[in-house]
Amino acid sequence: MEANTEEEEKRSLQCWPPTAGLLPWLVVIPGSGEEGQTFYDISESHCHVKNIPELQDKVVATCSYGWLVIAGYLISDDCFLFNPISTKKIQLPSLAPVFSYDKCVLSSPPDDPGCVVMLLSFDIGTVRVLFCKAGDVEWTRQVLKLHDEDGSDYVRSVGVHKGDIYILTWYEHLYLVKFDNSSSITLVDLKVDDSTCPTTAKFYCRFPTYLVETCGELLRLHCNIRHRQVLDIWVYKLDFDEKVWTRVKELKDQAIFIGSSSGQVLACSTEESRIHGNKIYLTLAEERTLYVYGLDLCALEVCLPCPNVKADWVQNVWILPVLED
Repeated sequence: MEANTEEEEKRSLQCWPPTAGLLPWLVVIPGSGEEGQTFYDISESHCHVKNIPELQDKVVATCSYGWLVIAGYLISDDCFLFNPISTKKIQLPSLAPVFSYDKCVLSSPPDDPGCVVMLLSFDIGTVRVLFCKAGDVEWTRQVLKLHDEDGSDYVRSVGVHKGDIYILTWYEHLYLVKFDNSSSITLVDLKVDDSTCPTTAKFYCRFPTYLVETCGELLRLHCNIRHRQVLDIWVYKLDFDEKVWTRVKELKDQAIFIGSSSGQVLACSTEESRIHGNKIYLTLAEERTLYVYGLDLCALEVCLPCPNVKADWVQNVWILPVLED
């Protein structure tokens, strides 16, 4: 009987808990050579230890639509899409020669013919990009010039809205990444009125900024972080018709999750879950702390998930599994 119990426990570690697909998991991935990953369930405040070989010694570049983009340029030139629920893997072209990226985006689910995987590296005045589609045998490489007069602009954030990729810069240019054909892209400046977002003042320019889609809206988040302490978070949404940003003080049943890996951010509904909406969950690089910011009261909660996990992990990322039919 005891042997059967141990076998059942072993099998349970290979299956996702029933809440999978409703809320993101905070996943702690240890350093090179260490096995196992710790999945923190925010609704139950409970940790699950799993051993997923596809995540061993790999870097999770981003997670979107239930798929992970694995692009471990520091460890391996191997690159692929991975669904942690179905364990389906879609191979992407090798990253050799090495391409050091600042941001990765997946424009849509892999079964969408228009799905694009894009890696971006930021330089002053320019953006170097690699992009491909599932099935491509090589990456398309291109250098894009930002439309500023003195060549000193810099990328602040990159996000996806309805399958389109957007780039926001320090000088408040919001660009649409336009695919002219399968092998060429250009930047289209949407000419958004920068005066409609007070946090664009120089004082705020170094605060982490994120673009995220939720409920059909494109949001921008400014996180006031000083001395590794989260002080405040401002949220704005883009009015595409008027080309202005408007302040958002309520997310209703939506929650936003910000990870420390490559500016990762995602949003989902909390309607059928055990947590409340209108909150922003945030982790910082090289920290074990989880910050929970309530947008209604501008109140901050701080907790220490998975206290038994070693502090010297490489990544803490949010993974939102999607249950396939």
